[in-house]
Amino acid sequence: MQINIKHGLNKQAALIGICYLLCATTASARDHAVQPAQVEFHDIVIIGGGISGLTAGYFLKDKDIILLEKNDVVGGRTSSGNYKQFTYARGTEYLGEPDDVLAGMVSKLGLEMKEIPSPMDAIFDGKSISYGSDGIARHLIKYSDLETYNKFTKLISSEYKHYDEIPSTEYNERTKKMDYMDAKSWLTANGIPEIYIDKYNVTSRGLFGAGLQEISALSLIPEVAFDYDDDERGYVLDDEPGSAAEQYADATKEGSNSYTFTKGISELTDKLGQELNGKLRLGSTVTGITRQGENYAVAYTQKGGKKTTILARRVIIATPAPVTMKIADAVLSSERKEIMKNINYAPYVTVALFSDTPIFDKAFDLAVPDSYFFTDVYDATWVERFYDKQKTDRPNIISVYIAPKTSHDGSILTMSDNELLKNVYRDLDKIFASASKKITGYDIERFPYGYPVMSLGAYDRLLKLNNSDDDSIILAGDYMIYPTFEAAVQSGYSAAEKMLDAAHD
Repeated sequence: MQINIKHGLNKQAALIGICYLLCATTASARDHAVQPAQVEFHDIVIIGGGISGLTAGYFLKDKDIILLEKNDVVGGRTSSGNYKQFTYARGTEYLGEPDDVLAGMVSKLGLEMKEIPSPMDAIFDGKSISYGSDGIARHLIKYSDLETYNKFTKLISSEYKHYDEIPSTEYNERTKKMDYMDAKSWLTANGIPEIYIDKYNVTSRGLFGAGLQEISALSLIPEVAFDYDDDERGYVLDDEPGSAAEQYADATKEGSNSYTFTKGISELTDKLGQELNGKLRLGSTVTGITRQGENYAVAYTQKGGKKTTILARRVIIATPAPVTMKIADAVLSSERKEIMKNINYAPYVTVALFSDTPIFDKAFDLAVPDSYFFTDVYDATWVERFYDKQKTDRPNIISVYIAPKTSHDGSILTMSDNELLKNVYRDLDKIFASASKKITGYDIERFPYGYPVMSLGAYDRLLKLNNSDDDSIILAGDYMIYPTFEAAVQSGYSAAEKMLDAAHD
């Protein structure tokens, strides 16, 4: 038996590896159905090929690393499909304006982010659709008044000035109060009427998989602040807004301040996967991590049943918290496990619907009333049609985004395709008459770990979890920082930095 021991691991690791192989071979002799596990040696193992794991891998690609991903493609919740030469998102739809780590990484990869054409947003009130930020402002004013609207925007703007992201958050008395108060109670206590609560309950379900009564007020602030300019003068209501056509034309001139790639966010995750080249292993399901002397034994199974164990000096785990706890139970500290068991995940489902004629093509994202089965309808070809003028054929694809009513409701995962479609068609027809009759095909994607819910005390937990890191087992992912794509990128980068710092110690 020959074992090639790579530079960087100590002799103890090699001896453990040999012992492991001999034990596995002995077991195989007793049971011919069990194949001996192959043992490899690497400095760093990264578990999880979502954006956090990919980012960590990208910044460590010059090191002796292996990234293990259980699926056949990278991206995690950032996935896409294709229909008639057009790409549609199955998961992540868009980002805010990229900066810092994300902007630098995109530039070095030779990619180009595109601002989403306006109207970016629209809202359906059960009777009619309003377009653009101006249209949404008029919608809220219509069901309250101008004074209330300006009061709401100034409240959000004022609170946002005190906000900072994990792990930079200054957890003082003010922050703690907002962290342990639910968002609905906070809005109500500040005299914000029901129309705003209904609108942002839909937003909350779409972003966190939970209603306003389940998330902390602190976690709502950055998301709502994103919708409004920091203008202390307040909104000025035009006495003569013009016709519906004129209002729509004005909405097309707005800047969306939201970005994607021509073929969606998966352009980035696919490119990162390509950059890792031979250091990425797809179809590799990690079954457990144990401590072996000064190193870690990461056991995984490839498709086809081949079992392999990697001995590594350090490990980055970039999987959802419940998965992390399952595979790393033997190596996580009791403190970490106590914190992580309180991180609740909510599911979501996306349904892409194909048709021969357009159903919705006047804006990128249409928000619907809170009582509807889904939270949003997207024109899935909105960006690609705008930026790729060479494509003359126009497919019609809308994506419907389904979030649970509460974070503890997992019923959308157990519904059959027919049940999901029945509910989607029912409410889609309320917006667009007889829309369901136009559907010629569909694609359904289910995400069991859709959102790490920012429940009460989330920032308290996250700060403690970030401070619990050691230099050999690093945790990464949006549950470590904030449940957005950009935050997950930052988490992956931070994990890579910690690994590099540990290597220099």
